[in-house]
Amino acid sequence: MKSFADKDVDVIGVSGDTVKTQEAFKKFHKLTFTLLADEKGEVGKAFGVPVSKGGTAKAKVDDNDEEFIRGVTLKRWTFVLGKDGKVAYKNTEIKTPAEDSKAVLEVIAKLK
Repeated sequence: MKSFADKDVDVIGVSGDTVKTQEAFKKFHKLTFTLLADEKGEVGKAFGVPVSKGGTAKAKVDDNDEEFIRGVTLKRWTFVLGKDGKVAYKNTEIKTPAEDSKAVLEVIAKLK
């Protein structure tokens, strides 16, 4: 994420998970960016992202059995918003996080 911090941009992830689930996910993956809970899919729908039914999953966290709830499941899409707040880039076919990050950094460089 350092490469994004060096570009003076904010990275925000949005999912249908609960805040509790996101906190555990962020801790497990050592993420440093903001995650927003969109349990009803309202943000996703506003951006046209396909939304489907959520569910629950069980996992062991810090030697404790935990149940995690996802209100809805959002398809993984990436958006870059320009300083004007308009969508400057959209990727609806994410192959890998590494490829997606590279493409986003290229878009950001062109926006500067």
